[in-house]
Amino acid sequence: MKNIFKWIGIILGSVIVLVALAALALSVAGERRLNKTHDDIRAETIIIPTDDTAVARGDHLVHVACTSCHGPDLTGQAMINDPSIGTVYAANLTGLAETHTEADLVRAIRHGLDTDGRQLMIMPAEVFIYFSEEDLASIIAYLKTLPQQGNETPKPALTLLGRMLVGAGQFGNVFPAEYINHDLPFPEMPTVGANEAYGHYLAGLCRSCHGTELAGGQPGEPDAPPAPNLTPGGELQGWTEEDFITAMRTGMIPNGRQLDPMFMPWQSVGKLDDDELRALWLYLASLPPQQSAVK
Repeated sequence: MKNIFKWIGIILGSVIVLVALAALALSVAGERRLNKTHDDIRAETIIIPTDDTAVARGDHLVHVACTSCHGPDLTGQAMINDPSIGTVYAANLTGLAETHTEADLVRAIRHGLDTDGRQLMIMPAEVFIYFSEEDLASIIAYLKTLPQQGNETPKPALTLLGRMLVGAGQFGNVFPAEYINHDLPFPEMPTVGANEAYGHYLAGLCRSCHGTELAGGQPGEPDAPPAPNLTPGGELQGWTEEDFITAMRTGMIPNGRQLDPMFMPWQSVGKLDDDELRALWLYLASLPPQQSAVK
């Protein structure tokens, strides 16, 4: 009997050691991802305009594409704030002209990299790499006009569990610098207006959550629900243009459900003007129906 208990103790002890080693390995892997640098990626050299038209365009794009993560005043806010996982903050975008070069801003927005080459977590470079050179330049032109406000952005601070989850890839593709094509050339800027080509361009704002084919996806935030299928075979089946614009402006969809702004940033997307929303609708309605990629 003593031998049996002895062997049970040895087996349990071995299991505990193996679990501890696995936890340590995942934690180390997570820490490496958090601190991974891409020193070989260089920012494109682009001309940043200073005219009022470009700055106004940048103002418009920033408030459509950035405020849902960086906050209404662009001073940053917590993207993950869970005692069991840790904290990850969207950066304070004010005062960047004093702390970042234009190349730094290109690298952060288009490539998802910090000034030291470290890959940024939950920075949707997979969206911005499809912005035209003109629009990226306008965004930077506007950001350079913002005076410093708020506090310095804390770096990600994850618990052991948080680092393990990152190491195991359980947050999904939250480091776009790991997988986007950094050599992708700037796309041509389509004609701005209520046309399908411009809608295709604007739909890039949707792909980080709804998937590259817009047939649905799983965002990286731990508690985020699946993003629905935006093709005519999914959530938008039976919708009209008016239904779509109403949903983007009020968060209310045809079945009477209110969209959660924490996961569907309708309050910022709704800042697109009428022609832009019509363009986006024209493009989404033109897509072939697909089955939802996420159940």
